[in-house]
Amino acid sequence: LAHHLETFEGNAIAAGAQIHWAKNGAEACEIVVEIARQHGVKSATKGKSMTTEEIHLNRALEAAGVATVETDLGDFLIQLASETPSHIIAPAIHKTRQQVAALLSRESGRPLSPDNLSALTGEARRILRERFLVAGMGISGGNIAVAETGSVILVTNEGNGRLVTSLPPVHVAVIGIEKIAPTWDEAAVWLSLLARSAAGQPLSIYTSIITGPARSDDPDGAKEVHIVLLDNGRSQLVGTKYEEVLQCIRCGACLNVCPVYSEAGGHAYGSPYCGPIGAV
Repeated sequence: LAHHLETFEGNAIAAGAQIHWAKNGAEACEIVVEIARQHGVKSATKGKSMTTEEIHLNRALEAAGVATVETDLGDFLIQLASETPSHIIAPAIHKTRQQVAALLSRESGRPLSPDNLSALTGEARRILRERFLVAGMGISGGNIAVAETGSVILVTNEGNGRLVTSLPPVHVAVIGIEKIAPTWDEAAVWLSLLARSAAGQPLSIYTSIITGPARSDDPDGAKEVHIVLLDNGRSQLVGTKYEEVLQCIRCGACLNVCPVYSEAGGHAYGSPYCGPIGAV
């Protein structure tokens, strides 16, 4: 793990990215807040990230005066409800369409029918598009960090991940140190397994690869890319009976067969990671 992390660091820096190491959640939040402060960021957009939920990054950014909006549709609804995600893949799975309509009606200032799902989605898109256009920073997680090239892979089924990482001038990715794949051969296996396990797809709709900031001839992309490599207890699991948990790829498949989760729901665990993986 240490060797692959150092290889990733060297290749990411060579590609133009800036690498930050965080021992715990507090350090990671301080790093991200400081980057925002250096660039005078007042608003940030976020892609789906369980790792930032783990360290309560939104709370730290808001305390520093940075308005932060979740842009995954489910996470956006959960943020409007002042709740935490209930599922790794489908964070708002516990919300009815009536509740969704009430949340979006309150945010937009006009009544929306719970029976017109296309209109509800369209309203969310309209609200979020405005936030994308004014954001000074985009924040994402990272499904895989490829040591071979210093690349970060993001897997999403909405276009928000690409808007978060390419529209704002600064992109910050917060990634757990266990997400390292040594080469693209291993990354390809991981990608295939993740999409099939999470949603039964051969490949997720959007698989984005970010290798450093935008080049001079790129039509879009962040001018600065910062990658925060987070430990937060992960390294302490190596060599213990819990080491296997570091192989979790956050696909959510365990939730489909968990007899407890199917009855209790994610919030019962008191952790950002629900179900069997959250219990561990």
